[in-house]
Amino acid sequence: MKHSKLSLGDMMKVKELGALLPLIILVIVASAVNPAFLNSNNLFDILKTTSYTTILAVPLTMLMASGRMDMSIAATTALGGIITAMAETSGIPLSISILLGILVGAAVGTCNAILVDYFKLPGFIATLAVSNIVEGISSVITNNNPIPGISGAFKAIAQTRLAGQITITVIYALILAVIGFIVMNRMKIGRMLLAVGGNAEAANLAGINVKKIHTGLFILVGIFASLSGVLYCSRFSSAQLTAGAGTSLTIMSSVIIGGTAMRGGSGTIAGSVLGCMLFAVITNALVVMGISTNWQNVVYGLILVIALLIDYFRQKSARRA
Repeated sequence: MKHSKLSLGDMMKVKELGALLPLIILVIVASAVNPAFLNSNNLFDILKTTSYTTILAVPLTMLMASGRMDMSIAATTALGGIITAMAETSGIPLSISILLGILVGAAVGTCNAILVDYFKLPGFIATLAVSNIVEGISSVITNNNPIPGISGAFKAIAQTRLAGQITITVIYALILAVIGFIVMNRMKIGRMLLAVGGNAEAANLAGINVKKIHTGLFILVGIFASLSGVLYCSRFSSAQLTAGAGTSLTIMSSVIIGGTAMRGGSGTIAGSVLGCMLFAVITNALVVMGISTNWQNVVYGLILVIALLIDYFRQKSARRA
């Protein structure tokens, strides 16, 4: 009777392991160093942080699985919150204000799609350029100042708590993750975007409108980036230029380490959620373990390198299979 050995290649096939294993190890280490890490309040705080990044990671997973990336997420998050807050504080109804913020995100996504899929500019550079433009617009219209004075109804969007400690953003993220999982694993559009990411030319020959898929996904990412900005604005009771600052690379790293290929063709919503949780735990653990937050960017950078290496070996293993 033969006993099969679990090889590195076999482990690489389980995409979620890239996020799950370090997450388990980090939780064990952090709780051993300081048992307060497992305090219920602290765990709920981690869940809250994870919820904000998950809302961005789900649509980004779909986009990256289709073979595209978006570096304008953080800037769009800030602008979406700013536009919504400016509209609401000027007397426009909250629902219309949120719609205006969503339209801004959709416009940014459309610009990204036009530059990348119609003018064939490199995705990283094009979306980074759009990010700089969006950041500039935010700075100009706010004069680099926060926008306070939002209504109680606006604050309730993200500050409402359910069952004591659970913020409503956790429910938002959970619902979105479930929908994302169904789309990616049970619906035709999910198979189509994976086909586009795997081989865009072959997908096009098979009758899939590649440009339409990419455009829709870029717009989807822009919309949820703006909605994330609305949530940040609600959470902090004001719109700020720093809302979502630094999230582009962090969320992209979460998605990659969770099992989505940078070049497209594969993606997992569950892995992306675990990746978001991993980064939330890292940030939290640094504080709980008494490590200076100055090390945060160093740790994030190392995790990004690890994520890229995991993606490299995962793709190498897939080519050998």
